[in-house]
Amino acid sequence: MRERAGRVDYDEEQYHADELLHSSTSKKRLDLNDLLKRAKDQEKNDKKLNLLIYSGAASVIAVLVLFLSL
Repeated sequence: MRERAGRVDYDEEQYHADELLHSSTSKKRLDLNDLLKRAKDQEKNDKKLNLLIYSGAASVIAVLVLFLSL
């Protein structure tokens, strides 16, 4: 029986079962600064995407106007 208990301990160490149990109970706290930074980065990416869409639409309109004026 003692050998089995030794093997169980070894298996727990091998598969880091102890770390998995403790990591789920100790969750990282939310950081307001991190959330604000994420929101600012998301807003910046949205502005870039909007600029890309508007410039693409303006280019298509400009090409159509040039094509129709010929």
